[in-house]
Order: sequence, then structure tokens, then C-alpha cells
Amino acid sequence: MGKYTTAGFGATINGKHTWKDYGLVISNTDIVSEPSPKTNYIEVPGSSIRIDLTETLTGQVEYESRQLKFSLGKMEREDLWPVFYRTFLKAYQGKEVRVVLDQEPDVYYHGRAEVSGFSRNGRLGTFTLTIDADAYKYEINVSSEDWLWDVLNFETGIIRDYRGISVSGSSSKLLEGSGIPVVPAFLVSNLDESVSNYITFNGTRYTLQEGRNRFADLIIPAGGGRLYFYGKYTVNIEFRGGSL
Repeated sequence: MGKYTTAGFGATINGKHTWKDYGLVISNTDIVSEPSPKTNYIEVPGSSIRIDLTETLTGQVEYESRQLKFSLGKMEREDLWPVFYRTFLKAYQGKEVRVVLDQEPDVYYHGRAEVSGFSRNGRLGTFTLTIDADAYKYEINVSSEDWLWDVLNFETGIIRDYRGISVSGSSSKLLEGSGIPVVPAFLVSNLDESVSNYITFNGTRYTLQEGRNRFADLIIPAGGGRLYFYGKYTVNIEFRGGSL
């Protein structure tokens, strides 16, 4: 087993920290794998030419899921190991998880967990936690909530405050891109039903109702985009960015 370390090299999984809450240390450094692109080629019979259809369907490169793998271990009394491991299994085996690495406190990974490979030698026990995660990692901060300054990356982070937008007639808002396509949600209040209330984006009109509105085909591309609002209401835009 490799050399253990704890300084800035743990992870918070569904609110519980590997070291602070479980006393577990991580022995591997190659935790996060790269997501493989989903490629699609058609070979032309009798020719060395192939047609690349990778971006034909969605207009962008799509990716396979990525894997997070933690080699975990700790020293524990031998009689306490069965209870500890059973508790850990109950908390994570097959469960949906949100993982924040100490080294990347401004983003989280989302996926499903698998615990395996338990081994014990005296007081020292080791096992593996594997996360089958989404291709993208997501920003902790979301534009419709109070900003968490302590996790903001001041070199690469974008401060998005899309709350309390008052629309009376018409208005517009530029949403900055984040590196991934995002389907935002619109939290509408104080809507005047005597007028037409809607959004337009890239020439398409979306009717708004009081409460939470989300449109599957209203996708803000990685480079961002401008929304146009019409009617009379107040809206908070729920936008969570991310990256590979």
C-alpha cells in the first residue's frame, strides 16, 4: 500500500469527510479518470475514407461517464472493524453520491458508489471506493442561491447572480458560459396574468408560469447566451455551470 497522506487530500462524500468523519486516509493520487469522447464513424466500403458523425446529433462532443477511485485505509481496533465497515457499506454501497475533493472545493462530482476489496491485516484495514460519475464536474455555487465565497476559485470562477430580475415590458440578461451546455430553470413570482409572459432564446418563444419553469430544449451553450424576457414578473435564473 502506498504512503498515506491527509493534508488537503481528502474528499467529502454526501457531507461526510474521509478523514475528519471516518479517519480514512487515501493512498492513491490517480483518483479522477478522464471521460472518453463518444465517437461515431461510418466506414466507406472500398475506401480509406471514413465519415465522422461524432457531433452530428447534438452539435457537440458527448462523453462517457468517468470514474473516481479511492484506495482507503485506516488503523482501527480489530473488534471494531466489522461495525465500521458495515456502517460504511450502509452509507454508500450502490448509493447516489456527491463528491467534493479537498483540492477542488469549488466543484463536485455526481455519480453512484461501489465499495469493494476489503482486506485487513491486524488493525490495518483497506478497501476501495469507486464512483461511476457523470462526465462533467459541476460548480458548487448556483446562480439562484446565496454565493459561497469560501469555495470560489478567484482565478477561474465566474460570479453569477441572476436573482431578482424585474421584468416590466421587456428585458434581457446575458448568461456567461461555463464550459458545458446548461439547461437553466426560471423561478417566476409576482406574475401578471393579464399580459403575455415569456422568454425568447435563439428565436424560440417559451411561455412562463408562476413558479419553477424549465424547458428541455432551452440549452445555454458552453459559450453562453443572451435571454430576452417579456411581460410583467420577477424571475430568478437557476444556472449551475461545470467543466470536464
